[in-house]
This record gives sequence, structure tokens and C-alpha cells, in this order.
Amino acid sequence: MGIADLIPGISGGTIALITNIYKELIDTIKSFNFNIIFLLINFEFKKIYNTYNLKFLLPLLVGIFCSIFLFVSFISSAYDNFPIHVFSLFFGLVIFSSLSIFLTSFKNSDLSFLLFLFLFIGIFFGFFITTLNPISLSNDFFSIFFSGMIAICAMILPGLSGSFILLILGKYFYIIEAVKTLDIYILFIFISGALVGLFSFSRIISFFLKKFYYNSLFFLVGLMLGSSNKLWPWKVEDDNVSPFFYSEFLNENNYIMSSIIIFIISGIIIVIFEKQKLKFND
Repeated sequence: MGIADLIPGISGGTIALITNIYKELIDTIKSFNFNIIFLLINFEFKKIYNTYNLKFLLPLLVGIFCSIFLFVSFISSAYDNFPIHVFSLFFGLVIFSSLSIFLTSFKNSDLSFLLFLFLFIGIFFGFFITTLNPISLSNDFFSIFFSGMIAICAMILPGLSGSFILLILGKYFYIIEAVKTLDIYILFIFISGALVGLFSFSRIISFFLKKFYYNSLFFLVGLMLGSSNKLWPWKVEDDNVSPFFYSEFLNENNYIMSSIIIFIISGIIIVIFEKQKLKFND
């Protein structure tokens, strides 16, 4: 999830949905309240650990933050030098995971017009977000705080990339530089905004997942599919093109064979996840 959130156009929420931890993640985040302050004051760490599902959350957070700080330079380099291969992998993950969710939903519920309506609303909204033009916010306290709050909401929604939202807000490279240089002041403001957005928005998502599970699920899948427009590997001036036009127009290698192999590997990854999920459920 940490690596995914470093790449514009890719969502950590998408990875959570693919790996079948999305609902538990949202419910765990939603469980946090002001009672934790009193528990901390009274040093009731065991109760905190059990009440707020830290058995699940702590390893996840350690993995996310380690991947962000350890791989930020590597991911930036891979994104700059091998964008076609990076996006081929994540494009495949989105397509195959969406297909997997469709098949699972078909087994467990009746496919109705309403479900497909939510699917197409999600596709439209996801596609619309990817077409927005960047703006430029200032570097003051409130702009950084607001950027963190909005970006985290996108990060926990499958298909909406927090990094892409930061690009739209004109804050992506600013925050990446703060991570690289460990600018504590900027990171503190950004993380504070992210926490406010995270705990507020998670309650909304949790409510809809509990009350309207399959409608919400199809909407989230629609978000993934709609935003996959941003993950298409071959682009000319940010427009999607065929791999053949790409190589002809730019006179560059389109890496089509290696991209197809990576796309297939992404499908294999999803199959492995599904098999592990079935074993776990059994």
C-alpha cells in the first residue's frame, strides 16, 4: 500500500481491496475515538491493543511507512525510467482484481440493475477525477493541512490515488521532497491533516459498507475501473494511445512484449491472492 501511494494514479485503497483487507482496515480506523487518550494516560496498553485491533493495524502501518521511507527514491526512479512497466503491472492488478470481485459477487448475490448503476456511477466519477487539471496551492499551514486531509481520503478509496490528488493540488513534488529530506515541520502538518481526514472519512465508508455492502462494493470497483484510464501504460502528452502509435510517434521502444508478460504476471498475482483467501476462509 505504501509503494502504491507513492505512484500518481495508483491507490493504496486499491491494494487493500485486492488483498481482501479493505473492510477490516476501514472498520479498524473507524473504531478509534477519544477514549484512547484516557487509556494512554492510564497506561492500559493491552486494552488499547485489543480494543483497536492493533494486531492488524500495527504491522500494516509499519509496512506502509517502511515502504514509503525506504523505497521513495527507488519508486521515483522506477516511475521515471520504466513507467510503461510500472503501469502495466498496476493496470493488470486493477483489471484482474475487478474481474475477481465480479465473479465473487455473482456467486454471493443477485446481480441487479441497481448494482450496475452503482458500478457505472463509480466508473464515471473515477474517470472524471483523472481528467481534472492541476491547480497550485500555496505552501502555507492551511494548504498543507488541507492537502493531507484530501489526499488521505483518496488513498483509502480504491481507484483514487492520493498521489494523483496531490498532483492536482500542486503538492506532490513538495511532499515527496519533504519525505526525502525529512522536513519534520512540513510532514507534521501534512500528517495532522491526513489523520483528521482519515478518521472522519472512514466512518462514512464504514457506514455504507455495513448498510449497502454490494452497492458500495460495485461503486468502489467502478472507481478502480474508471481511474484505470490513468494507469494505461502508453501515453503521449498525457493522452492514452496504442503501443504502436506510441513507438511511431515518439520513436521509442514500446516494450509491448515485456508489458504483456508483466500484465499476465499481475493476473497470476491476483489468482494467488484469491487462493490464499479461500484457504484462510476455510
